[in-house]
Amino acid sequence: MKKIDKFFGTILGNRKKEVSEVQIDREVVEEIIQIAEKSYPLEFSAILQGKIEDNILKIEGLIFLPGAASEDGAVMEIFMMPMLSDDMGSVHSHPGYSAMPSTADLQFFAKRGLFHIIIAQPYDLNSIRAYDSFGEPMDYTIV
Repeated sequence: MKKIDKFFGTILGNRKKEVSEVQIDREVVEEIIQIAEKSYPLEFSAILQGKIEDNILKIEGLIFLPGAASEDGAVMEIFMMPMLSDDMGSVHSHPGYSAMPSTADLQFFAKRGLFHIIIAQPYDLNSIRAYDSFGEPMDYTIV
């Protein structure tokens, strides 16, 4: 991680929430795959709900917010987020075969959450990629 990233992470409070491991509930992963398939050719987006226990980020659910979707992007009305939602990041689909974050994705990641998922075609376990708030790839375990 670059020094400037660490600096801004500290200012924004992201450094206080560093985790050593990410675990995603299997049902959440299955739901992400199903929704991505059904949404195609449009993107879908949701908030990842979870908690941090013993330095492990546990993703346990999805929060769906009002918004709009197209073949080029998805927008969530973040101001509609419930106050006590335990949001830990985001998930969205790409209608193509690349799960690399766009510039808009990276800007969103930097503003919101610790952990972000992008799923691309063919919408299966192998097409899921995860990133931290700086857009760096992250590992995760399905439990």
